Amino acid sequence: IGILVGLLSVALNSTKERAFRIICLDHMKQLQMAWLMYADDNEDHLALNKTAPGPLDKRLLGRRLSTNSWAAGNPREDRTTANIERGTLFPYLRSTEIYKCPQDSSRVAGGSGLPRVRSYSVNAYLGGDNAGLDPRVKTRLTELAQPGPDRVFVFIEEHEHSIWSSGFEVLPRDKFTLSSGSWSSTPSDRHMQGANLSFADGHVEYWRWRSPKSDNLYNRITTDSKELADLRRLQTAVPRH
Repeated sequence: IGILVGLLSVALNSTKERAFRIICLDHMKQLQMAWLMYADDNEDHLALNKTAPGPLDKRLLGRRLSTNSWAAGNPREDRTTANIERGTLFPYLRSTEIYKCPQDSSRVAGGSGLPRVRSYSVNAYLGGDNAGLDPRVKTRLTELAQPGPDRVFVFIEEHEHSIWSSGFEVLPRDKFTLSSGSWSSTPSDRHMQGANLSFADGHVEYWRWRSPKSDNLYNRITTDSKELADLRRLQTAVPRH
């Protein structure tokens, strides 16, 4: 009986996890459609994904999104959904629940115990900082050519211990040797060691990582083959020159 109960418990947990992953994929699909509708309504311009001006709060390990971006603030410190509602994509969605994965149990910094209100970030090369200075940063949908929209990720689940910059940063491969690399932002691995991503053509995917993402990987040089494979995979999914 004990063995049977154990097997049933594992099966139920697996079913519950799959249900959460499907809900998360649906949330990401809705966000992606809103992102595309924004571009369609704004002469092909991408929703902004920029760092808010002004001094950083020393209590916050990260940056805030500007109020004219797809969302505002930083989920590590936001105690309400006000910054989500200030974002330029919210009028297309009208629901703050869409911005969070149901399996995200992370809490706001500072000991309040409040749950975070946002699980997702946007590719830092899409509508992000340094437009006009870094050729990888694109401001229009039609600029996505190498690779094409079906291969450039837009939304991604960011790890709760990540640095949470204004956008999800993927350092380019050409900054490192063939046998090494470094993360900036850290992807989540809450879905059976994987994360959901959306792409600029509108589709969504589940990516399972070869190596677990249990901590903040910011500025950590790695030569581990599995970790490098995960990093290289994301590096192929950002705009190039």
